[in-house]
Amino acid sequence: MKNPDDKLVFGKRLADYHFTKFDKSHRSGFRYWYNHWKAFNLTALALGAWKLKYLFHDIEKPWLMILWNRDYKRVQKWHRTHNPHHFGYRNAPNYDYEAMVIDWECSRFTKLAAQKNAREHAEEEIETHPERRTFIESGIYPVLTRYGL
Repeated sequence: MKNPDDKLVFGKRLADYHFTKFDKSHRSGFRYWYNHWKAFNLTALALGAWKLKYLFHDIEKPWLMILWNRDYKRVQKWHRTHNPHHFGYRNAPNYDYEAMVIDWECSRFTKLAAQKNAREHAEEEIETHPERRTFIESGIYPVLTRYGL
């Protein structure tokens, strides 16, 4: 397995970039969104998986926070049902497995409560949600293998 932390992105190891880690109570602000966006895009670059659409990763979150009076639970629920990199995506089975893996891989950089890498996260999903085993084995594991995670 490759370690994306050791990959150079713009001449710097991914592991050497500074990301602020947030606890759950502070994940609703612009600073969190920016740090997560930066970690997501740098992780995608380190994996050689970057796409133009990743510039818009989670872009609606800060705007919905403004529109919906900082109601993070509402924003989070909407986000998970309208974005194919989440299990709750309403247009299943059209998931974006690659973005899901990148999201899981980069979360440890910005979320104190999510310190696992993407493979560890996938294994935990199978343990805690056995009904997701087929989904993970058919959609997530091939992406993990493709990127050496």
